[in-house]
Amino acid sequence: LHDSPPTTQVDAELCNMFRVVEKPYFVLFGSCWICAVMQQIIDTTRYYEERLEELGFFQKVYTGVQLLALLVETFALLGKVDWLDGASLWMMYNLYVYVFVHSSIFVRSVMMSMIVWDWLLAKLLKRPVFGTDIDGKGWADWERALLLIVILQFGSSAFIMALVTITHVIPALVLYHPVFLIAAAFVVKVRQWLKFAGVDPDGRLGRGLVMAGNSFVAVSACQSMITAMVRVYAGQLTRHGYLVPIWDDILSRHLPTWFECHLSQGAGAFRDHDFLNLFFR
Repeated sequence: LHDSPPTTQVDAELCNMFRVVEKPYFVLFGSCWICAVMQQIIDTTRYYEERLEELGFFQKVYTGVQLLALLVETFALLGKVDWLDGASLWMMYNLYVYVFVHSSIFVRSVMMSMIVWDWLLAKLLKRPVFGTDIDGKGWADWERALLLIVILQFGSSAFIMALVTITHVIPALVLYHPVFLIAAAFVVKVRQWLKFAGVDPDGRLGRGLVMAGNSFVAVSACQSMITAMVRVYAGQLTRHGYLVPIWDDILSRHLPTWFECHLSQGAGAFRDHDFLNLFFR
């Protein structure tokens, strides 16, 4: 991870060991679009259930199935790391963070946070999500949203993401804050841009565009910052300079390597959990 520029040999080894490689940006964008479309389709089930101002039953079931699938994949990925191979625990943890952040587990968990953001803006969190005894009287919309983000963003990784937040996200927000500011500006302004373009951000199309755009920007920015910190810890900052860790994240996303890792076996891609999580779950 301290090499610059990144080599495809490292990608091939990551694929062989973990079935995970860096995802090209248009692959991420396509995954975000599919997720947004699926969410808007599932959102229509509320009307058949006559739950116009709260989450529908099928929305909750679909989200719960996604959460369970990501938990299973989290433990599977943990089991693939040889934590006792002789390297330091910190070095192995840093490697795991790199693989985890580029896995579909992380990508989908960030998308699920954007789904909660959509629910909040659509005013679907005014009523209890888990029952009146848990988040009933006295709970505000934003408090339910925060609870859901904790469950979906952190719970989907068995709360490993909470540790990653301490060791990598917070330092990245300090060291590479321009990346965060650019992504935050997009998330804050995208609804205004849609209004300027004549698209209702609260309509079906507008909500899909906001969710897809926010998901793509949030995933890309988080991956860039966290993997930059992985490279900083591996020594890239002192060897190559401030911008190289960010630039190497961009250069590491090789389409031929991703295709070889996930699609070279044809129908075998439908047994590839990292691929399935991106496009079909």
